[in-house]
Amino acid sequence: MRLVTSLALAGALAVASSSAMAAQDHWSLGAQAGTTGLGGSVSWRFSDYFALTAGYSGYTYDDLDRTVDDVDYKGDIDSDIYSLKLDYFPWAGGFFLSGGLVRPDVKLNATGTPSNVDLSNYGLPDDAAYLDGKAELSDGVQPYLGLGWRTSNREGLGFYAEAGAFWIDPTVDLEAKGSAVNNQAAQTALQPYVDQEEEEVKDELNKYNVYPVAVIGIEYTF
Repeated sequence: MRLVTSLALAGALAVASSSAMAAQDHWSLGAQAGTTGLGGSVSWRFSDYFALTAGYSGYTYDDLDRTVDDVDYKGDIDSDIYSLKLDYFPWAGGFFLSGGLVRPDVKLNATGTPSNVDLSNYGLPDDAAYLDGKAELSDGVQPYLGLGWRTSNREGLGFYAEAGAFWIDPTVDLEAKGSAVNNQAAQTALQPYVDQEEEEVKDELNKYNVYPVAVIGIEYTF
């Protein structure tokens, strides 16, 4: 899928660069907010029908609170998302279709408190163990598809809106922590539980295999 998207983007760029229908080009600078956080974009509309758009958005969220398989996780999310897209305006107006590449750097750090772990057989209280978790939504460049509206066909102040999605491939690492790890028997008994919970969290993050994108912004076109 990544190869097909990359080839399609390269082909579209080649067609666009040889197009004889180029109008006066415009540059647009924008600021945006949405599901990818706060950020901005630079767009070069080099013809009536095509534009190249580079963007960045990110956010930090410190109040993560989610329960997965009877484990309550609290932590934070740190997100930085970079994108490079080719926008196609089929009617030479504001509506566009977009395809390109996204580099998502979205990391989750959380501490999980199990509610169904019994350590009494090892002479330990139930709160003697907790889960230290780290997750990443993607470890590389991912394909992106979207559509939207952009007023970059005319100079001055305007707006844009876009909806789309990019693929994700989460990785999860859970580790047992607490005084229980000093007890070899308890640590051995905990490991299958930690491995199972790691898969549960990965399945939760990977439920839809995509990260939804919905942004609105304002821009100035030169």
